[in-house]
Amino acid sequence: MAAKVHYYQATGRANAIRLALAAANIPFEDVSPTPPPSDEVKAAWRELGGNTTTNVPMLEMPDGKVFTQSQAVLRAIGRMGHLLPKDDDGLYLTDKLLQDADDIRSESYKSLITWGAPQELADAFIETILPLHLGNLERQLKQSKGGFFLGESLTLADVACYDAVVCFGANRVGPTALDAFPELKAWKGRVEANEGIKKYLASEECAGLMSFDPES
Repeated sequence: MAAKVHYYQATGRANAIRLALAAANIPFEDVSPTPPPSDEVKAAWRELGGNTTTNVPMLEMPDGKVFTQSQAVLRAIGRMGHLLPKDDDGLYLTDKLLQDADDIRSESYKSLITWGAPQELADAFIETILPLHLGNLERQLKQSKGGFFLGESLTLADVACYDAVVCFGANRVGPTALDAFPELKAWKGRVEANEGIKKYLASEECAGLMSFDPES
């Protein structure tokens, strides 16, 4: 049986979860309601996840165990899929990079024209805010002793940062988004070469999700 990712039919805050499952070779399927989700669907989410507030994205494992809150879900997958370092310094850096990635997501959401943001805010994100955050990640990648943020192997930190850099950043700019950040551009290729991630990115399931673009 496969795990189930409960979310909308969109990349959004579930995308890093999907990528982490793919990298960890944990089979999964998307469970997405017809938009917008009905009151019955929301009630079912609350019953399954247990939170009286937000439950999606939510991960339901084949044994019935349920994980909620996107960052907690990511860390759970990291433990299940051996995508986390074992040393204290590596664990701190992972937590720090996950927060760096979430900072990009938050800034991106605030500037979405399709969500009602003014053009000036969208322009500020593309021209000033995103380059600032990309530069910060480029700086940290240069400090690594390998091709990934924590060394020679892909970890949860790479998955989270890839989602933020690409799905919430570069996809909103276009093909030249990472030209000024050569380390990140090369690292993006290495992440996409991971067999699990490569297979997922080429899948019909991934292609069928709504995602951000320069019109967003």
